Order: sequence, then C-alpha cells, then structure tokens
Amino acid sequence: MNPDVLVIGGGSAGVVAAIAAARQGADTLLVERYGFFGGAGTASLVHSFCGLYDLPPTPDAAPKVANPGLPAELERELLAQGIAHGPLRMGKVDVLMHQPQRLALFYDQWCSKQPNLKVLLHTKVIDAVVEANRVSEVTLHCRGTSWKLRPRTIVDASGDALLAALVNHPWAQTPAQELQRPAYIVGLGGIESGMFTGDGPLKISSCLARAIKDQKLPAAVAGAHFRAGTTTNEAFLTLDLAGDLPECPFDANDARSLTWIEMQGREVSFAIVDHLRTALEGFAHARVTTLPVRAGIRESRSWIGEVVLTEEDILESRSDDQAVANATWPIELRETARGARLLYPREPKACGIPLGCLRARDLQNVFIAGRCISATHRAQASIRVMGTALATGQAAGMAAALTVGDTPTIAQQVGHVLSQSEA
Repeated sequence: MNPDVLVIGGGSAGVVAAIAAARQGADTLLVERYGFFGGAGTASLVHSFCGLYDLPPTPDAAPKVANPGLPAELERELLAQGIAHGPLRMGKVDVLMHQPQRLALFYDQWCSKQPNLKVLLHTKVIDAVVEANRVSEVTLHCRGTSWKLRPRTIVDASGDALLAALVNHPWAQTPAQELQRPAYIVGLGGIESGMFTGDGPLKISSCLARAIKDQKLPAAVAGAHFRAGTTTNEAFLTLDLAGDLPECPFDANDARSLTWIEMQGREVSFAIVDHLRTALEGFAHARVTTLPVRAGIRESRSWIGEVVLTEEDILESRSDDQAVANATWPIELRETARGARLLYPREPKACGIPLGCLRARDLQNVFIAGRCISATHRAQASIRVMGTALATGQAAGMAAALTVGDTPTIAQQVGHVLSQSEA
C-alpha cells in the first residue's frame, strides 16, 4: 500500500481528514492504534462536541455550525440518527451532546462509504524516513508485524505530534507547571435523573466537599463534576487530575505520568461513586457502567508549522485569505485540577486558522490536524476541542489531496472547495 495520503490517527480530526482527502479523489489510508475511531470522543468518553458552533452574537441567537462541509454534515447526521441531541447552550457557548459508543459505529459507517478510503485499526506508526525535506517512507506496525509504505503526503492527526518526534522535526511542549491537566471520564448508570436538575448539582458538590473535609475521600475528588447523558439514567463523571508524581511533574508523553493518571482515575472515580451511593439519596443504585479506554489528554506536543497561532489571534478573532478553518471556542485553561478558566474573544467572532498552522515548517509533504497543530499553549487551549478538530482535519485532508504549489495556492484551493460546500 503506497497511498496518495496517509492519515495518522483516527480521532475526529483524523477521520474527517481521511474522508476529505478521499472525496477529493486521493487514494487514502487511515491508520488508528485502537480498535475503533473517535479518539477523545469515544476512547476517552468525551461526550460533547465543543467548538462546533459559532459564538452566539446575542444571548437569544440560534446556534450556527461554524465550519461548512464535513463538520456540518456530521452534526446533521448525528442528530438525524439520534446519536446526538442539542445543541445545548451552556453559558456563552453551544455544545452538541452525543453517545460515545454510537459515535464509534457512526465513524465506521462514515468511513466505509468512501470508495477511495482504506482503514487499518490496531495499527500504529513506529518509524519514518526523511529525504530531501519530505517524509519518504513510513513503517507501520501491528502486533509484532511491521511493514513499510511510501505515501505521497501525510496528515499527522495523532494528537501528540507523533511524526514530528519520530523524524526529529522541531516541536514544542509547554512547561510542566502550565501544561493543561488531563481528564478522566467514566460512564454511570442507576442515578435518578433529578440529581442533575434544580438543587441536585449543589447537593452532590456539597456532599463531596464534606467527604473531602472529613477525609473520607481524597483531595483529588475536588476536580470532579457530573453531567447527564443523552439517555435515561445515563450520566458521566469527569475528574480533572493534577497528574504530578512525587518523582516527576506531569508529562503527557511520559509512561510514568500516563500510568499514574489511569490508575488514579479509576481509584478516585470508584471511590466517589461508592461514597455517594451510601451518602446521597438519588445515588442508591449508582454504578460505574463504562470505563474509558484511555484518560483524556488535553495537551502534549505540538508541531512547529509555517505559522504559529497565538493567544492574541484567538482573542482578536483574526482572519485573512489564508484561513482554512474557524476556531470559535474560548481559550479554556485547565492548568490546574480546580476547573476551567475561560478567556473569550473580545468580540463573538471566529478566529481563522491559516493553512500555515496545518503545515510542517520543514517538511514539504506533511500536514497537521487536531490538537497538535502549530499553536502556542494558550491558543492550543482553544483549538484542541473536537469541533475545531473536525475543521482542521477537513482542511488538512483537502490540502494533502490537492497539494500543488506553495501554501497560499493550496489555501486558495481549499477555500474554493469549502465555499462551494457552503453554497
């Protein structure tokens, strides 16, 4: 297999990148290390698409999908098939709630409908070769078997800038003390629905606060919050974790940190449910029904691209003729496990992400999608969400398929295709 476009990583960004490339006529291969697609939206049980909609210009404005093409198609299909509901307005933003397990099946079916797209699950990239400023060869691996292929172009949608690390391309990583903290999400059942309306959330938080004060629960419980799911008596518990170990600070690329996060997430989640089952009416039959395949990593490595998106770009809602995707989520800082700190644009307008943020600085045939695009730490806190990942995935996939000439020329081609889909 020597595809026109190889997409690394089958999260939301990677799936959409692969479909976008295939629909442009490119022979496309999508590889994913787990047994299903969806990334954070399935493996980590992140059950809402953030950044999918424009920031509402007024409190009563109707939600509007921020990016045309595949993001709008996905929203339409998830709602029509009952996989999602909403959009729901939460404060100043709109989100689309979905069922993670059914999203995985939807991505299977979406990919299988594309005649130019092949997919390989349980497959990861373990090596790559650079020749004349191009990645000329990639080694794939599945359960003890390795093989090589020579793709024309590549989209890194791994979330961790995996390809940059493998080929020693310049990449960035935020200092440990500022790195966005991870989340651990579990699915719950058996909780009375009234616990998530009225004064129910206050009762839950008060009960947990007392348990921490009385040392019945560990301090890590302070980062927990609950949300109702899309089906009867379904709920999700999200636990923000500090991630720091006594011997080393949190590092989302360090096996020690990742091991600690997974084990602490399970321990604390079960402790919370066990305590609430005996301490709070409405939780008497509560149980953990679903564990994540992996904890939710919000930030690790990012590529150094031809352009680096900045905090001021987001806050000033900057955009120009090189923009190929719209970022509409506020800067959501989670540098501690004590909850989010939100920085909104000065006006409720989208920031245009230029194609240069999706193109490796020193490699002519590598594009980037998802949370590892070229962005500063604070800008990444906006663009990392799944709705924006769909948009950068679409743009990177199109660019990888259409790539002829310099970045401005490719950006114009992508913009032309997107304008046609919007029309």
